[in-house]
Amino acid sequence: MDHKKPFISIIIPTYNEVENVAVIIPNIANVFSFHKLDGEIIIVDDSSPDGTSGIVRQMSGRYPVECHVRTGERGLASAIIHGFHVATGDICVVMDADLSHPVEKIPDLIRPIIDGRCDAAVGSRYIQGGRCDDWPWTRKMVSRGAGFLARGLTPLRDATSGFMAIRRDIVGSVTLDPIGWKIVLETIVKTKARVIEVPITFSDRRQGKSKFNFRAQKDYLIHLWKLYIFKYATLSQFVKFCLVGASGLVVDTLVLVSLVEMLHFDPRIAAVFAFLCAVSWNYLLNERWTFRVPKGVNKFDTYISFLVICLIGLAIRIGVMHLLMEFAGMRDRPWYVLASLLGIIAATIFNFLGSKHIVFPNLVQMK
Repeated sequence: MDHKKPFISIIIPTYNEVENVAVIIPNIANVFSFHKLDGEIIIVDDSSPDGTSGIVRQMSGRYPVECHVRTGERGLASAIIHGFHVATGDICVVMDADLSHPVEKIPDLIRPIIDGRCDAAVGSRYIQGGRCDDWPWTRKMVSRGAGFLARGLTPLRDATSGFMAIRRDIVGSVTLDPIGWKIVLETIVKTKARVIEVPITFSDRRQGKSKFNFRAQKDYLIHLWKLYIFKYATLSQFVKFCLVGASGLVVDTLVLVSLVEMLHFDPRIAAVFAFLCAVSWNYLLNERWTFRVPKGVNKFDTYISFLVICLIGLAIRIGVMHLLMEFAGMRDRPWYVLASLLGIIAATIFNFLGSKHIVFPNLVQMK
């Protein structure tokens, strides 16, 4: 970031937090004043029936706070995304309204970003100096387990934290589409932000009702699945491509046997029809499932391209098999089977790369 004094946007989603907003807003304003920070507090309220938005509007004359009431969409994560859209700060700080996140740690979160040491800072309960107050061991075990499941996505020790500061410009460069409430994990993974963790003491809410329940846990697992597919998109596509190829082998065999045994085709002629049926089957599944090609794409052109790639792949399979049999001594049993398998692997890799970068380039929809 440049050396001008940054403007800070504090984004707080709310639903039935009337007691807590009356406390957290003055506390944040005091932090701004004490540390000479310029900023705004953005409350995104999901039409709370307890009068949360009314209290916030009453306080807007005394504190730098504004309230955005949503009447349609619901949910913590989408509320924060709304906050990102309306924020004007250089740095956005995301935190809960229930006083579980220590407002006095806001300067510690934004400082490393201002200094250029990272793009985002996350308040962590699980690094040295961090802790949870008043949590039963079962809740701690669930939280630790959830963090362990996210280890393949991020180096964060506290991947389920909801307290984060991040540069607003990098948030605007990605599409956020979380399931459930773990917007911090979604944001860190999709922005690929340089991130550090700052120790915090997490305190369970004193007022109001917790939103943590079985549905939240289920949504978290679905969210993790989506993020793993996002981060390891090529690997995910390759696995799908191989599964489609395996199903195509079944189609090829069924068509071949049916034409020879029932219609008395010459096996060599039947093999041609079997190959075309398998290619057509594979194209359909890859187009709709593996690469998720959007509507409106010329299917005939992509099908012909896919057919050509598969024919080249077939030639590669036979070529690799021939070379291994002729020059690597794989003519005899069982080595010719290994030669065939290596040929299939080489052809599969070629077919996948050709499909991804030639047949369906720039058409993939990652969901």
